[in-house]
Amino acid sequence: MKKAKMVFMFVVAMLLTGCYNDFDTPIPAKVWTDQDMGGSVHWTIKQVKDRFIELHGSLSNTGNNSSWSNTKYYCFDESMENGGDIYIKGKVISDDREGNIFKSLYLWDGTAAIELKLINGNYLRYHMGVYNESRTEIPSQWVYVKLKGLYVGNYRMMLSIGNGPTDSYNAVGEPKFYANSNIELMSQIEKHVFPGEPATLRVGEDIKVVNSTNYRSLGPDDFGRLIRLEGVRCHYAGVKDQNGVTPEPLRNGKFEQKFPSWIYTDARPIITKAWYRMAFSYNINLYGSTCFTFNDAAKYTSDPGVYTVRTSGYSRFSQQPVVRNGEVGDITAIYGIYSKESNFQGGDRDFASYQLSISRFSDLHFTRKQFLSEAEVLEMTPEDSYKTPNIEEEID
Repeated sequence: MKKAKMVFMFVVAMLLTGCYNDFDTPIPAKVWTDQDMGGSVHWTIKQVKDRFIELHGSLSNTGNNSSWSNTKYYCFDESMENGGDIYIKGKVISDDREGNIFKSLYLWDGTAAIELKLINGNYLRYHMGVYNESRTEIPSQWVYVKLKGLYVGNYRMMLSIGNGPTDSYNAVGEPKFYANSNIELMSQIEKHVFPGEPATLRVGEDIKVVNSTNYRSLGPDDFGRLIRLEGVRCHYAGVKDQNGVTPEPLRNGKFEQKFPSWIYTDARPIITKAWYRMAFSYNINLYGSTCFTFNDAAKYTSDPGVYTVRTSGYSRFSQQPVVRNGEVGDITAIYGIYSKESNFQGGDRDFASYQLSISRFSDLHFTRKQFLSEAEVLEMTPEDSYKTPNIEEEID
């Protein structure tokens, strides 16, 4: 009996020691490679996006999302590739550490880029660094995604990968239809998403450089891609600038668009007000919009060379002042579109708004003096801009 007790105590001690050592020196996380994908078939991200076009005919008019009839998607199900799995492999081109990129991971593989809809804190598992001193490259990481059972869906002409379609209601009780949803259970994420080896994003290769000479080269193939706009100008529209001048508003179809501003979409009519910070976060968190352009003669948000930096009220930099009107600098951001339809030509019959999503406040490469001062923001902001919407009043 005494001997058995001693053996038992020895086993317990070894277990405790093992637990302590594992905690003290954890096993390194597995680094996935092509070989780990087994018999899965590799598709490029462009193939994934092209498959959507093959099935539905177009990006335009397939992301309306006003009913299930015009909410378009496709599923990687058992019928694809004779029932086998398909995977993509891409470099991480986004970072959600500062909260402006939300529950999303963007990947680029040299052919195209796409959003993967996940959870918060993706930067803890899938890494993207910042510019080095020469600003010619950024550390990144390869990520593998097995696609069987996942959905490619279109929302306002932006394709993404996620779980099945879902619906909800906005604040005024109108239904909202989403072509796919977030992969939120960690057990499911671990079955589909696999962190790989370190990688490097090179400016001019992985990061498309856009300037005043080539901005018309941006097109649908660049949606979701990390780009760097060089020498782009901040453009106020329909809102008083630091010199007391109010430039003409831009238009989207027949609607006037003001920049910089905050916008509240869960009301009818939609509310837009002048706002001189990156986003609105007083009692309610709303998006802010600041316009930048290569095309000073543009009249419409859909005209080539016009971009909206869209920033969330939940971002860490939401209260930062915006860039002064007319200042010129560089921006590194995910390039996208927000539109039910577009002919990519601009003008009064094109309803596109081309959006830039920054991962960090430092992705706006402007000097401190090029931003408004706090005193200027307080002086310029109209009093009623601080009044947050009352949805009950809007419904009445």
